[in-house]
Amino acid sequence: MKFIAPTWDEIYTKSVSLAGKLRREERIPFNCLIGVSRGGLVLARILSDLMDIQDVHIIKCEYYSDMGETNRKPNITQKIQGNITGKVVLIVDDVADTGESLVEIKKYLESKKPKEMKVATLYIKPWSKVLPDFYISKTREWIIFPWELYESMKLLSTRKIKTSLDETHIPPKYAKMLHRMDVKLGHFGKND
Repeated sequence: MKFIAPTWDEIYTKSVSLAGKLRREERIPFNCLIGVSRGGLVLARILSDLMDIQDVHIIKCEYYSDMGETNRKPNITQKIQGNITGKVVLIVDDVADTGESLVEIKKYLESKKPKEMKVATLYIKPWSKVLPDFYISKTREWIIFPWELYESMKLLSTRKIKTSLDETHIPPKYAKMLHRMDVKLGHFGKND
C-alpha cells in the first residue's frame, strides 16, 4: 500500500481551488451543504465559509473497517436532520474512493426531493463508482488526511504489514507529538 499525507496547508489550498471551481462552473448557486461524516466534515466547514453557505447538514455512512478494507456494503448510520426539499444541495466528502458510500448517500438523499444535487471531493480514485461533479486531485494512494493522523498511526501500529513513518509521509513532528500523547501507538513512528 502506498500513501500520501497532505498537510493542512495543502488541504486549505485545494479547498480554495475547489470553491473557486464550484463558483465558476455551477450555473445555479448551492444553498445547502451536506458533509459526509467523518472525512467530509472539515471540508464542509471550509466550503461553508468560502461559499457563504450557512445551511449545513451532516450525514454519516460507514463502509471502511480498516485501511483498505471495507464492510460488505455501506450503511447510513446518521441521517440528515432538517429539510432539503427543493434545495440545490452539494454533498461534500474528502475522497471518492470506491464510491460505494456516495452511491448509498445519493440514493438516500434523492428520497428527500432536493431540486438538484451535486458531489464535491478533494480527491478521487480512478476506480470510484461515482465521479464527483467537482474534485481537485486524482490519486491511487491511500490518503492520510491531517484530521486523521492519530487514527492512521494507531491502525498502522497494529498491522501485520510493517510500514515505516517515511513510507506514510506523515510529518515526523506530528508523529512524535502523538507518541508522547499515547503509548498505544506501539513502535510505529518511533525512531523512524
